[in-house]
Amino acid sequence: MSDVAKEVVDRLEEAGPSVAVAMNFSLNNYFDVLRGLVDNFALSKGLDVIYIDSSIPYSSLSSAFRALDVDMGHVHFIDCVSRMIMGKIERDGKVAYVESPLMLENILLKVEYLCRKLGDCRKLVILDSINSLSIHNDVKMLSEFLQILLSQLGAKGAYPVILSISEQGRAEVSEVLGLVCDQVVEIGAEVPITPEI
Repeated sequence: MSDVAKEVVDRLEEAGPSVAVAMNFSLNNYFDVLRGLVDNFALSKGLDVIYIDSSIPYSSLSSAFRALDVDMGHVHFIDCVSRMIMGKIERDGKVAYVESPLMLENILLKVEYLCRKLGDCRKLVILDSINSLSIHNDVKMLSEFLQILLSQLGAKGAYPVILSISEQGRAEVSEVLGLVCDQVVEIGAEVPITPEI
């Protein structure tokens, strides 16, 4: 397990269920963060994963997961971009499609559907990424969406995680995350070395 993946696992262990965590990290650490969430944390806890994907089409993301040997047996996807980008969609029982990232209410409905379908098992719900959603949606609408989503997930005892790429961050989105999330953490941040005097 990489240092970044271990940091992801440690942060979620400390937070516990029903605590909304926003993870801010560099694009260079993207796949280590995903591995830490999906392969290391969720698998070790026996959690089902609901992966809300608003930046990469499902076909590309699932190929990347397979290339990284990430166990996808317990992962269910909500793809918000394939219909908008490619028009056609890949039929697969592991993915539910939303017409576009603008359809925030439909995302909520798909999350609720998957939560009911998966039953009482514990869940990790990943929103990848807030940066992409913020391109397509007004910040006020995004804030309301996050409040409803995180409230729903908190009531179910899920582990809600919102991913934010530091290079793509906007100040107003960071402010929203600070308001709606219980914790906003920097993953893989370089710790400054203080010279000894």
